[in-house]
Amino acid sequence: MQIHPFAAIRSPAHRVSEVSCPPYDVVSLAEATAIASARPNSFMRVIRPEVDFAADQDPHAAEVYERGLDNLHALIGRGFLVREPSPVMYVYRQARGGRKQAGLACCVGVDAYLRGEIRKHELTRPDKELDRTQHMLTVGAHCEPVLLTVTGELDFVRQLGRDMNHRPLFHFLARDGVTHTLWAVQDAEAYHGIFKGIERAYIADGHHRCAAAARVAEQLGASESSGDDAESGRFPAVIFPAEELVILAYHRLARFASGQSSESVHHALAKAGSLEPILDGADPAPAKRGEIGVFLGGKWLRFRLPAVTSESPLDQLDVVRLTHTVLAPILGINEERTNPRISFLGGCSTDRLAQTVLDGSSDIAFAMHPTSISELLLVASANLIMPPKSTWFDPKICSGLFLHPFASSSAGGLLSQR
Repeated sequence: MQIHPFAAIRSPAHRVSEVSCPPYDVVSLAEATAIASARPNSFMRVIRPEVDFAADQDPHAAEVYERGLDNLHALIGRGFLVREPSPVMYVYRQARGGRKQAGLACCVGVDAYLRGEIRKHELTRPDKELDRTQHMLTVGAHCEPVLLTVTGELDFVRQLGRDMNHRPLFHFLARDGVTHTLWAVQDAEAYHGIFKGIERAYIADGHHRCAAAARVAEQLGASESSGDDAESGRFPAVIFPAEELVILAYHRLARFASGQSSESVHHALAKAGSLEPILDGADPAPAKRGEIGVFLGGKWLRFRLPAVTSESPLDQLDVVRLTHTVLAPILGINEERTNPRISFLGGCSTDRLAQTVLDGSSDIAFAMHPTSISELLLVASANLIMPPKSTWFDPKICSGLFLHPFASSSAGGLLSQR
C-alpha cells in the first residue's frame, strides 16, 4: 500500500486551539452555529459554512460552498492557517482519561480505495456524499482526514513511538477534553517501507469523505500518479493501529409507521423476542451482544434478540439483527440509508436517547451494544457491508488541524503566494 507526504495547510501552535473544532458530521446546525458564533476563527466556518446564513438557507446552494472558500481564505490571510513549505507526514496522537491512540497522518490514493486496498464496511448516503463532493470541489481541498486502521503491525507501532520522542509541532487540550499532539515525521522512508508490506487498510470513520474524494478525482481526471494533478487523486488520512481504537455504540431512533402506537409496537416486540421492563435506577445500556435497550411509551425495556443461525459475520451484528427482527418487519424500515423515519445518535448517553422520545423528536429509541473492532474487520475483510452508522469511533479527529489542498486549487494558489 502506498502512502504519500503532503504540503498541508495547518494551524500553527499558537492558533490551533482557536481554529480546531469537531468534524462536520457530528454536530447539528444549531451546535455548529453556536461554535462559530463563540469562536470567529473556528474552522467550523469552513466545513459548515451554512452557519453564516439564515436558518432557512439551503446548505447545498452554491453561495454556501463559496462562503466556505471565502472563510478558508480569511483564516489564511489572518495567519490562523499556514502552508508547509514542503510535503510532510505527521504523527498525530489523541489522549484522554489515561488512554492514548497515535497514528500516521499522510495521503493515500483514490486508486487504492477503488481497488479495494482500502476496505469499506458501510455504504454512503447519496445526499451526504454529494454535499462533501461539492464542498471539496469548491474549496479546492480535502478539509478533513479519513480515519483508517491497520491491524497487527508492531513495526508501525514502534516507528510511531520513535517519532513521538521529538518536539511536537503543537500540543493542546481541546474543548472535547482530548489532548491533541502533532509531530513531523523524521524518517518518512521507514513508513514507506512498513506500508509496502501492508496489503490493506480499513476505513474506520469517513466513508462519505472517501466516496467524495473518489468523485472529485473522477471529475478532475486525476489519479495518484497523474503528474501535476496528482494531489486531487489523493486524500488525507490518519492511519491508526486497530488495537488502539475504541468503538462506542451507534444508537437508532425511529418514527412509527402510519397507524402504529406505543401499545401496538410493544405487543409486536414481545412476539419477536424476549421483552422485559428495566427497573428504575438500573442502567438501560446493553451489557452484552444480543441485548438492546428500548425506550418506548415513557419507559425503558430490555429486548433480547432471537438467536442467529447464519455464520456470516454480517448477520452476527446486533445492528443487522435489529433490522431483520424489528426495523423491517415491525416498523417497515427496510432501507436505513434513505428512509426518513430512522435517525442515528452515536456515542451519547441513554438519557439523551430517552429525551428524543420524550420531546417528540422520535417515537422509539434503541440503545445498542457497541460493534467491536474485530467484528468490523471481519465484515470488511469479507467484502460485506454493514448498515449505515454501525460504528462510532471515539475520540474523533479534530478538524482544522491540517488539510490537503489540490495542487492547482485556489486555496493552494493563494498560499503559494504568501
